[in-house]
Amino acid sequence: MQYASMLEGGTPVEFVRRPRPPRNEGNGKRKPNELRPVFMSLGTVAKAAGSAYIEVGGSKLLCSVYGPRPDPKADYVSETGRLSCNVKVAPFAGVEVPAELEKELPLLVKPALEPAVVLSRFPKSVVEIHILVLEQEGDVVSAAITCASLAMADAEIEMFDLVAASSVAVHSRKSSTEMQVDPSSQDVAAQSGSMLAAMMPSRGEVTQLSHVGEWEPAQFEAAMELGVAACKQVHGLMRRGLIEAAEGSVQKQPPA
Repeated sequence: MQYASMLEGGTPVEFVRRPRPPRNEGNGKRKPNELRPVFMSLGTVAKAAGSAYIEVGGSKLLCSVYGPRPDPKADYVSETGRLSCNVKVAPFAGVEVPAELEKELPLLVKPALEPAVVLSRFPKSVVEIHILVLEQEGDVVSAAITCASLAMADAEIEMFDLVAASSVAVHSRKSSTEMQVDPSSQDVAAQSGSMLAAMMPSRGEVTQLSHVGEWEPAQFEAAMELGVAACKQVHGLMRRGLIEAAEGSVQKQPPA
């Protein structure tokens, strides 16, 4: 999908009313459980069934959802639908190996979202998720999962809950271990390990959990607690944003 077609006719509804985040993050002043500034908007692609745009720190992503559509790959006796995920990286996104990110992101985004979608509602059909990475600064995986979940909600795809995601960077030293949720580029460059958590907070269910590096049990538990708490923070922003967007849509409707 071309970038222009994804952006054509965009009429964004800004629903997290905060100043747009600065490019440079990771100055060491954040608390371990403190998220970078977040900006979200809904309905950014007019021709899509649903869409969302998100900025987390300096990372910027756009997600469009199409469908459900008839699935040519569906089995004749299939009673459920499926999700497909495609990722493109803009040439100016600042990604060193775009092809690697385009291959890796779908493998993390799709499994994180599938448990939240009521796939039985659209048998023999597919919901297509298209993610465009406009800029990468630090963690981008959790932002992609969050953005895709918002876009599916905007498309009115039936879900058990919104999926919120967060990453935790671990900095292990000889005498101590430091952790930081929502890592910036500096945090990622210095990390000795990382964890990705995605969950449906309203149901208390984790939909995706992956980690890199060597972990002591106590470190794993601490990182998990930070990740879950961060997911709940993000989930609160998502819920508030959807409510405000819905209220704004109602106010714009002409009187009967």
